[in-house]
Amino acid sequence: MSEQGTSPERSSAEGRRGGQDHPRGSYDVIVVGGGVVGCAVARELAADREVLVVERGQIAGEATALAAGEITMSPSYTDEPEIADHANEFFRAYDGTGEFSFAERPSVELVPPDREGEARRRAERLADDGVAVEFLGPDEVERRHPRFDLSGFAGAVRHEDTGFVDPYTFAVTLKEGAEARGATVLTDTAVAGLRTDGDRVVGVETEAGAFEAPRVVVAAGWRTERFLRDRLELPVRPYRTQCVVLDPGESLADDFPMGWVPGEHVYFRPERNGDLLVGGWSFAEDDPEAASDREDEAFRDHVADLVPGFLRAFDRARFVNGWAGVDGATPDTRPIVDAPAEGLDGLVVATGFHGRGVMTAPVAATAVRELVGGEPAPFPLSPFALDRFESRSRDFEFFSISAGD
Repeated sequence: MSEQGTSPERSSAEGRRGGQDHPRGSYDVIVVGGGVVGCAVARELAADREVLVVERGQIAGEATALAAGEITMSPSYTDEPEIADHANEFFRAYDGTGEFSFAERPSVELVPPDREGEARRRAERLADDGVAVEFLGPDEVERRHPRFDLSGFAGAVRHEDTGFVDPYTFAVTLKEGAEARGATVLTDTAVAGLRTDGDRVVGVETEAGAFEAPRVVVAAGWRTERFLRDRLELPVRPYRTQCVVLDPGESLADDFPMGWVPGEHVYFRPERNGDLLVGGWSFAEDDPEAASDREDEAFRDHVADLVPGFLRAFDRARFVNGWAGVDGATPDTRPIVDAPAEGLDGLVVATGFHGRGVMTAPVAATAVRELVGGEPAPFPLSPFALDRFESRSRDFEFFSISAGD
């Protein structure tokens, strides 16, 4: 991963550590969780509020650090283009902040022969709606990207407005931006629970003592559901997903696209050094605490069998490394970013990002700004509302977005 850099946003705060050594007792907003979503929220709110971030470990130390960093909001939100546009505009504008960079690359959804008709119709419909997408036959894909061998496919749906980032660098840059705006970041500190006064939240209890705030944003990944279980039902369950990195021998070209293979639980993107990252193989997890320590050899075997079937010269690709991470899933694969009516007054939740936390972080931050009393977001918040779910049960059928179905 890229090395941690210093953001220009922090220039006014050189030498300070966000108040970690001497945190005050009272804030406008407390953010529970220092992953990419928590850091994005803190940066957004710190522009005009006193903000405290409390993280049980290190910044971006769990799901964020293990994410693939794909930015595929346009394919993911074809029904809500304002949401995708907001995220894409943020990444383009934020590119170059400190060590953070956004690599724009097209994405190709490989289309098996039995899905060609549906894929062509979908691409035509989306293009008519103004989405930057087109259906390409196998020969055209191979002409544009010679490393591909689509002899076993009907072609590909090519999306233009996509790219990738280094998740850790992104989160750290957001954190430094939050500190530069005055936020306090407290790491290695577990939050024991919420402090309440009747039906209203008034702060949090931590290992470092109590902190007061009239608003608390819980953005603790899959642990959010567990943390709030006694106060609020959330249809969020943990799941495990995996990544491996392959050295193809001959580095991938600078214009090599990202993509996914429907039905195979696999997506892929280039690394900046010319390697290939392959992720997916996502399954609901009964033991999330241990899941990130397990690497599934079956996934490596699946990748070894699959990738040479659509990429040339990958039959002898060298395994570089691999890892597994845990995230929170929802029944419809979209996150919950809401101040639920049945929750405590002043409580906001941001959870269930279903593997899209990195790309959705700017959207979540803007949504939270509205939810804590800021100006309205330039997109609807209804797709993220908790009340879209009739059932709040955690026992729902897990759907893998990496399956591509």
